[in-house]
Amino acid sequence: MIDINYSNQKQEWVKCRLEKLDQIEAKLVEMRGLAEYARDHKLSSKLIEEINTKLRKFQQEVNQMDEKSKTFWLEN
Repeated sequence: MIDINYSNQKQEWVKCRLEKLDQIEAKLVEMRGLAEYARDHKLSSKLIEEINTKLRKFQQEVNQMDEKSKTFWLEN
């Protein structure tokens, strides 16, 4: 028989994971927008570097959100 408390905790984790995945998706959409802007416009090297810095920052944020949310709490 499945432990009800475990099932409830697992369900809560799934809810939190889905919220994080939505946040990750939003960051990825923003990253894509920046990349497409850089691709489609003739930019100065300074502006290109600023965009690259933002993209690296977003990438770190996405990786952190994914790492922190992908493992079920009781399995940590």
